[in-house]
Amino acid sequence: MAGFILQALLGGLTLGLGAAIPIDNMLQTRSFAAQAGLAITENFHTLARVQRQPGLSRTFDVLRQNRKNKAIANDLVDDPNDPEGVDTLRAELHQVEYIMKVGFGAEQYYMIPDTGSSDTWIISDGFQCLDPYDGQDVPQEECAFGPLFKGDFPDGKIDNQNLNISYLSGDYLNGPMGFANITVANVTIPKQQFALVNVAAFGGDGVSSGILGLGLRGLTAAFTGNDPRNDSIDNLVNYSPLVETMGTSKVADPILSFAMSRDENRSFIAFGGVPPVKTGEYTTVPIQQATTTSGKTDYFYYDIAIDSISWNSTTINQTATNLPYHLVDSGTTINLLPGVVAEAINNAYTPPGQQEDSMIWSVECDAIPPTLDIVIGGKAIRTHPSSMILPETAAEGSNRCLSGIGSGQTGSYILGDTFMQEIVAVFDVSDKKELKFAQRLD
Repeated sequence: MAGFILQALLGGLTLGLGAAIPIDNMLQTRSFAAQAGLAITENFHTLARVQRQPGLSRTFDVLRQNRKNKAIANDLVDDPNDPEGVDTLRAELHQVEYIMKVGFGAEQYYMIPDTGSSDTWIISDGFQCLDPYDGQDVPQEECAFGPLFKGDFPDGKIDNQNLNISYLSGDYLNGPMGFANITVANVTIPKQQFALVNVAAFGGDGVSSGILGLGLRGLTAAFTGNDPRNDSIDNLVNYSPLVETMGTSKVADPILSFAMSRDENRSFIAFGGVPPVKTGEYTTVPIQQATTTSGKTDYFYYDIAIDSISWNSTTINQTATNLPYHLVDSGTTINLLPGVVAEAINNAYTPPGQQEDSMIWSVECDAIPPTLDIVIGGKAIRTHPSSMILPETAAEGSNRCLSGIGSGQTGSYILGDTFMQEIVAVFDVSDKKELKFAQRLD
């Protein structure tokens, strides 16, 4: 009762003096961001979620093909030795991808923000849609793009240069390159290089019109010449990708951040800082360089070192150390970890998961996942349980869902959306070349 009376008196005093002083509910979050050299920005944009075509990630296909300029065998093709029932599961692997609005001049298009690739491209009006298996013309609708880009490059075409991306699944894209002012979350990046794709053997989501490449310069893939049949590592030209151009043009700091969630009302992307969501303290880790087989050393992917991975259930308590570098990739739905780690984590579900092929596991849709902590820069980042099971991948009438934990391959281990959901992930492309992570508290 005394507490109530005191509250009432204080309330009356506040009203008598005028409006109450507003409380900054983000004060501690701002402090954590400042300690990490970050600031909350107004340049953020909501992320929508749409179902994508069956399969894992095109980013993963590109990664396997282009990393160190050496292709690795594709695990996504049909294998007669696959366990019974895997085809049914694969047929329903309509995983969810994140998309955002991107402005090209006065027009806006939905595009896929992808930290696992660096080339920004959009599908052009009148493009040629090809069947990826036989190269024959098919109706544009079969490529399943969103609205097509009409017209030419707003700020000029680059003579004698083309984009050429091929996917191990059979998909590929070609097109000329040029410039446009590209707007993302209230930030306009002047004269950004991008491609207008005019040949596509591709399976889209029916909504997005291209990919917003958010990776590093070393991964850009323009080629001199206008005939993609003549493209090779010898005529590869690297150029400034979007986040780098954002910094050099000084329209915003070269910082990109995600606050992903399976709830799209809580999913954001921000440029120049971090979105206004509550977090704990940040941990910081440097981006690792890599060397190609041709001897080139550069920043290609957002590769980072991991201290350890721990997983715990009612009966299992295990930790893996001495881990290889992992790529942090917004364009891959699940985590792709070293095989023995992925197998052990999936065995810790209750009931245990079932391996479907060399990369993926299925689990019962109502299974209980283990707790999963990934220690980066000395701080544990906990994976949210809702990210560990993908209910949208269940076949009709089935209680089997795709696990959020899969197996990668040497040189191609990935922390995807399973890891990135319910945290703030920051990609700092300044001279610092760092990634920063904080647990969400909202």
